[in-house]
Amino acid sequence: MTNIIFTPVLTDVGHKIMEHIRPGELKQVWLKASVVGSIWASFEIILGSFLHNLKIPISGTILSFIGVWILISFQLVWKDKGLIWRAGLICALMKSISPSAIILGPMIGIFTESLIIEITTRLLGRNFLAYIIGGALAVLSTLVQKIINLIILYGPDLIKILDNLYRFAVKQIGMEQLNPVYVIAAITALYLLAGMAGATGGFLTGKRYLKLKRLQETEEKITLKPGTELFEKTSEDKYSILFLLLNLFAIIGILLLLNYNLLIIAGIVAVIYSTFCILTYKNSLRRLKKPGFWISFFIITFSASFIWNWFSDGIFFTTEGFLVGLKMNARATVMIIGFASISAELKNPVIKSMLYNRGFASLYQSLNLSFSALPYLISTLTTKEEQGKFPGKKSLHGILSRADNLFNVFENEYRKRPSIVIITGEVHAGKTTYAMKIINALRERNIQACGFLALAVNENGERKGFNLLDLETGEEKELCSTSETPGSLKSGRFYFRRETLEKGLKILTNIPHTCPCVVIDEIGPLELAGGGWSMAIEDLCRKNVSPQIWVVRKPILHQLIRRWNTGDIYIFDIQTDSIKDAVEKVLELSLKQKPAGT
Repeated sequence: MTNIIFTPVLTDVGHKIMEHIRPGELKQVWLKASVVGSIWASFEIILGSFLHNLKIPISGTILSFIGVWILISFQLVWKDKGLIWRAGLICALMKSISPSAIILGPMIGIFTESLIIEITTRLLGRNFLAYIIGGALAVLSTLVQKIINLIILYGPDLIKILDNLYRFAVKQIGMEQLNPVYVIAAITALYLLAGMAGATGGFLTGKRYLKLKRLQETEEKITLKPGTELFEKTSEDKYSILFLLLNLFAIIGILLLLNYNLLIIAGIVAVIYSTFCILTYKNSLRRLKKPGFWISFFIITFSASFIWNWFSDGIFFTTEGFLVGLKMNARATVMIIGFASISAELKNPVIKSMLYNRGFASLYQSLNLSFSALPYLISTLTTKEEQGKFPGKKSLHGILSRADNLFNVFENEYRKRPSIVIITGEVHAGKTTYAMKIINALRERNIQACGFLALAVNENGERKGFNLLDLETGEEKELCSTSETPGSLKSGRFYFRRETLEKGLKILTNIPHTCPCVVIDEIGPLELAGGGWSMAIEDLCRKNVSPQIWVVRKPILHQLIRRWNTGDIYIFDIQTDSIKDAVEKVLELSLKQKPAGT
């Protein structure tokens, strides 16, 4: 996780007036990994589409070959330890730009490749032999992963069917003496040779780039386009941690029932579960709509029916084999639908919140940078000269020449984070009143704050709810109350009006870059869980350099400051810190981080 440095600021007489929190810098290795990961992801996307359109069956192996080429090239260009596995992790997560779900299989494959190359070069050093071995094993890992995926998908019965099919095939061509070990060895050798070739290509490309680097340095303007990210959420997206757990337990339960041959019960449960997934997740049937799945379905059912007991009992067709084939396909169907549903739930922003606060801040900050560069990189690989061609050596060398420039752009972008002034205190202690006085003092100096305040609504001395006050228009609208209304969202003892939450999101989303100060009152448990204003705050921290005033209750203060990627944080406690000092700090930050063009 990004380091946090706590720096108390003292008055002349030694009394604390505020707490200054300076987030630690994102390490250069993560910034460089953002460059490598985004470049790798752009090749995966362009090449993947190219190969998919041509219906090439070994597209995964070709993508692995190119991945090795890219990673070995950067091993020579940048020497940072840990760069390669970080780049692999970033590239793998960027596969989540699929609109439906996180694509688990390719993600695991990409990260495995990078991990193998990282480990190999750590053990053997940065030399040609290590690159050759690492590249060979990385490409071979794609074959191993395919085999493991098939066994997970169809179960161990698949091994017996494949063995019988092999024995049937060699018998038909009169080559029964051909040991399957030789066939496996030949296929393995082809994968190893492909990996070695990719590593050699990457080594030569990296060497050539370093030799010609000074002659090819470019100051090409790179425009980042923030917007796409790993846990990007739209108003149509609905997530549930309960559903995520339900999917996991349902898959495990059905597999256990199938393994114990409780086929009728397993079938009933599988139908109920599949119906639930189809109704809940609109893309859960996407893979089942492909002809390849049904071709596999008939091949496995036919093979199991006719050769399951052929070599052992001499019987060409058995009901047992037919049932085994159906069981294998039922297992595969449940696995495909189930994992599609799980991968959709993994985009839940709540998961991001949990991971972000448990040491993954650097990863998500790097991912945001990588996603922002993806449109530029893809456009670079799909110029008019390159359209319709297989992106290869020339494209990669051109991208390498832009890597340093992209790194500098990432570094500058990362430093453009808004400073935050946090107003904190105990519950119902007057935080909003304190913030209102700051806003009024700013107005006296002709500084108009944007955003909103949550004004308390009291009846007979009892807190009944809050109204949302738009600071720009002065419009006031009920935000929450202790009384439940249809469609309201419960958090704590209050019921939040969804239409007012949408209003608050709209206010934050439409804040102009010229606004000198953004006010958000308040940020609480709802936002920590990924709801409320969470996504709008995320966007503001990425796209707007204006200083912000956050109102936060004290019990969740230090948990919350690690939730978003911000610049320096200045904490003012309403019990100990003066409003004058808070106003002066906001004025200082407004002048310091004044947006360009104002």
